[in-house]
Amino acid sequence: MHMRVVWSSESVKRVLSIRDYLLEEWSVKEVNAFLKRLHNFEKRVLKYPKLYPVSEKFPALRKAVISKHQSVIYEYEGDRKIIMIHTILDHRQQNLI
Repeated sequence: MHMRVVWSSESVKRVLSIRDYLLEEWSVKEVNAFLKRLHNFEKRVLKYPKLYPVSEKFPALRKAVISKHQSVIYEYEGDRKIIMIHTILDHRQQNLI
């Protein structure tokens, strides 16, 4: 069984919220760049699931800074071969922090 990435319903909502925010406040170019960063993050975390630092407050979670504006909070479940994406933060949106 290969390692796989699973997106929680919360993380999917956040991706859509960030996409909508970028479309409203910026442009399609920024949306495409954001989606590309997410895709590159997926490829990288599948190859190196422990690459990003463990949270001091929540040791089961890791935080991947994918740009100066966004971070992905995920959990590496090695025994189940799953990378669970819990949420995505966009630091420009106050309601997501």
